[in-house]
Amino acid sequence: MAAIAAATKISVRYLEAIEAGNFRALPGGAYSISYLRQYARAIHYDADDLVEHYQRLTAPAPAPALPPARRSRLSRAWSRLRSLRTISWHGGIPHPPD
Repeated sequence: MAAIAAATKISVRYLEAIEAGNFRALPGGAYSISYLRQYARAIHYDADDLVEHYQRLTAPAPAPALPPARRSRLSRAWSRLRSLRTISWHGGIPHPPD
């Protein structure tokens, strides 16, 4: 472990976290990816595979879908009135004779 730490300039605690799969202990962001790539090269492992594994494990969970917003009764009533006005404007509804 000390040889890898000296070769990569990564602290032993971060190297131990990588080996244990404790990616939450890494500093995050570009530093974590850089550490993973350096570590993979030092142990002759495919760096892209290790980074992909890291990204799968640390990806945020998708947000739950929200239910559709309900329209108020007043909003639905205005919508109906507007549609009726449009129909009657174009002659769709017969009006009583004058």
